[in-house]
Amino acid sequence: MLLLLTGTPGTGKSTLSKLLVQKLRGRLVEINQLVEDKKLYTGHDSEKGYLEVDLDALEKELQEIVTKSPEKDSWIIVEGHLSHYFPNAELVLVLRTNPRVLEERLRIRGWREAKIRENLEAEALDVCTWEAFQIHGDNVQELDTSTINPEKAVKAVLEIINGEKSFSVGNVDFSEYLES
Repeated sequence: MLLLLTGTPGTGKSTLSKLLVQKLRGRLVEINQLVEDKKLYTGHDSEKGYLEVDLDALEKELQEIVTKSPEKDSWIIVEGHLSHYFPNAELVLVLRTNPRVLEERLRIRGWREAKIRENLEAEALDVCTWEAFQIHGDNVQELDTSTINPEKAVKAVLEIINGEKSFSVGNVDFSEYLES
């Protein structure tokens, strides 16, 4: 079973995915690491400091990982802000964070101003959610991580998986950030 964990950088994907893979006894695929290890990029944006990912090559590599996985009945968690581009997932979880909280997290990481602005605007505009919904429809759930700790986020994801709760798309709105 396939869980795509996506969201703007800084929303908690890496932390949550590592905790989830332990709880679900699944396999974790970290997209950023996969892109670097397999050289699945076409260039480097020096201004913003990130690799320009070859999405076709990434999809092909992910397809190979998923189809060759011996753990057919366990969860494969694909973590990364581009994970929602991969088709055929049982669950796509978009982590969301209030841009004011997100800004603090990205500044602590020492990110460049242009990269911070781009990500704050993407978060306020629901870019990952919108893209994920266009590809996966009702398989997409949104979880606001602005004020919850990782353990509560894990609990929420397990409740989604077990059908106990739903965090439907459209309940998280940070558009007021764009007005300020």
